[in-house]
Amino acid sequence: MLEAIRTHAKTWIAKVILALITVPFAFWGIDSYFSGGGKAVTVASVGDTEISEREFQQALNNQRDGIQEQGGKADVNNPAFRKQVLDQLVDTRLISNAALHNGMLVSQAQITAMINSVPAFQENGKFSPSRLEAWLNSRGTSQQELINMIQQDSLLQQFQFGYGQGSIVAKTSAGLIAKQLGQQREVSEAVFGVQSYLPSISIDDKAIEADYNANKATYATPPQVRVKYLVLSMQAITEQINVGDEVVKQYYEANKTRFQEPEQRRASHILIKTGAGMAPAAKAEAKSKAEKLLQELRKNPARFGEMAKQNSQDPGSAERGGDLGNFSRDMMVKPFSDAAFTMKPGELSGLVESEFGYHIIRLDGVTPGTTQGFAAVKDQIVQELKGQEAQRKYAEVAERFSNLVYEKPDSLDPAAKELGLTQLESGWISKTQAEPVMLMNPRLLEAVFSPEALEKKQNTEAIEVAPSTLVAARVLEHRPAGTRSLAEVSGAIKQRLMLTAARAKALEAGKAALTAAQAGQAPAGMGMPMQVSRMQPVSLPPQAMKAIFKASAAKLPSYVGVEMPDGYRVYRISKVTQGEVKDGLDKQIQRDLGRLSAQEELRSYLEFVRARNKVEINQAVVEKKIE
Repeated sequence: MLEAIRTHAKTWIAKVILALITVPFAFWGIDSYFSGGGKAVTVASVGDTEISEREFQQALNNQRDGIQEQGGKADVNNPAFRKQVLDQLVDTRLISNAALHNGMLVSQAQITAMINSVPAFQENGKFSPSRLEAWLNSRGTSQQELINMIQQDSLLQQFQFGYGQGSIVAKTSAGLIAKQLGQQREVSEAVFGVQSYLPSISIDDKAIEADYNANKATYATPPQVRVKYLVLSMQAITEQINVGDEVVKQYYEANKTRFQEPEQRRASHILIKTGAGMAPAAKAEAKSKAEKLLQELRKNPARFGEMAKQNSQDPGSAERGGDLGNFSRDMMVKPFSDAAFTMKPGELSGLVESEFGYHIIRLDGVTPGTTQGFAAVKDQIVQELKGQEAQRKYAEVAERFSNLVYEKPDSLDPAAKELGLTQLESGWISKTQAEPVMLMNPRLLEAVFSPEALEKKQNTEAIEVAPSTLVAARVLEHRPAGTRSLAEVSGAIKQRLMLTAARAKALEAGKAALTAAQAGQAPAGMGMPMQVSRMQPVSLPPQAMKAIFKASAAKLPSYVGVEMPDGYRVYRISKVTQGEVKDGLDKQIQRDLGRLSAQEELRSYLEFVRARNKVEINQAVVEKKIE
């Protein structure tokens, strides 16, 4: 049990937290189901639990920030985006509730072990509290909020793991699919391309004007502005801060206890499991069994490994003779740690009861705690001191920045000069399109398109467009909403009409050639034969591959035609070779199909759970815009 916890911690949870570093808290809200916070406005009720407005808004912001960090765009007030995020929160809550209902639990000890195992929180391969603290500070969250997220995600992983292990796909089915994937067909291709027919197309001015008048709405342009703007960010402030070696050394000497690596112990154990819902008689029987094992071990301690393999109910460690490896005091549940850290190497404990059951512990070794040298932690201290100074300085400068752009509304020059900031200029931006991404902030766009900004050319207020990042802007030029003139778009219209007409000719010619080929007259322009399979399509597009392998091979040669964006293609199938199953391919397909089946089962179960649980949405909160 304990070994399973520690092994599991080193796999998926590390990936979860590393993913969060890239996409901060994409779907998880702060008001976790487990946090037990005070009453708040509810955006949705799921069974007996609620999703708060704060949780919903936090999830919207975090999802938007994650998308923007990856170069995408997201509007937290977009109805489709809001629905998607809320649906995700509801699904997450449904599965969490189902996991709890099915007796799945996550202990504090498990979560601690998971956090301690994440590489991002380690220094020289060992857990570093200061690294964890720096990571949390950089994301503006607390350790308890991280624990809540891990606790909920752990339940989801347990639940999904059950579905992933329970799906079975027949070996025969996988073998048949493997053969189909290996089948080869010899094909030749004739291309009827749009470009070939373009020289014969003529579009006059009347056709262009008629198309323009029929599609005028297509050429409507939204209001646009060009802005000058200033950016104040903690990151930029941090990069300007220098920390002297003497200051770093003084900090190290004053905080040496922070850089001490805790004592670690290595132990083996035999576990006889119990549980919270176990009947008293069954628990007494488990204790009696553990006591008998302990008596035998005291008579013959050398049999510990053998007896662990035969009797321990912790599968992960039992197969290694009970060996749990090295651990610090906070990595194991308290009763276990309390016992292990009072023993001497080679000593056998009495019965130790924890939430998992009865343990018999043998201490195998002790690694004393050590203090990391100054050189090893110098860079870490420099970053911490820079971060602390940047936070202090940002708070001061941010207030001054806000005051300057407000008090001097006709220019950004005073703020730029006093604070040493560079004035930047944008291209033309609208409420739906702006570069760089930070200018897509809804509050900032609302401000630059306000009457004060458009008519009076006044500075906007300082607006937080991302954590610890302020932007103030002023309009340089303004284009009202309008319609692009015929002269502006005539060239594009002509090109589009020519391509449309040329494609129509290509399709007509290609379909005629296919009909002739099916009647026995081979089309001109057929290329050299090529061997293709579903796994090796050569250079053929997916639409063509689908048509080729859908075509009957009962009588050869056979012909198929495919419409493409660039014209029409006719394919002659002249030979079919049945494929051989490559070593291991059928097993790989069996595994992949199993995963797909498991996903489908989980989706079906989620629909079932949703139908059985009352889900109510507070539509007024869902539609309320974030200012």
